[in-house]
Amino acid sequence: MVIDKLSRIHAYVCALPHLVQALACLEKVRDADPGHFDFDGGFILIQEGTTMPIQAGDFEAHRKYLDVQILLEGAETIAWADIGDLTVSVPYNEQADRSNHSGSGCTIPIKPDMFYICAPHDAHKACGHVETPAHFRKVVMKLRLED
Repeated sequence: MVIDKLSRIHAYVCALPHLVQALACLEKVRDADPGHFDFDGGFILIQEGTTMPIQAGDFEAHRKYLDVQILLEGAETIAWADIGDLTVSVPYNEQADRSNHSGSGCTIPIKPDMFYICAPHDAHKACGHVETPAHFRKVVMKLRLED
């Protein structure tokens, strides 16, 4: 997992497939209502809501897409663990590009204008809180991995 400030996201253009296209799409939809927005090489989800207790639910991991998650407003705590340190609770579903895993990991507070990148080995729980629920507005860029 990589965590950084949004002001440095362009430093990752050479390392992340389709990031240039995702950033161009983000410029057009950043202020849009929550929804799904396609671009060549992936899609963007604009999400808004209230965080859930970080202990709730399972970790998730993906194989076909990298997640680049950007917190625009509010607060969230994420949980991270290496997928190899967890137990599969729901096997990989190719159509949903997701597997679920149980176990424990570390928690990391995320502030507005931060982003994090989740690779296939990065099991993660997003949109959580440790003590108090918080409102959030975020962007999830799904960058298709090359075959």
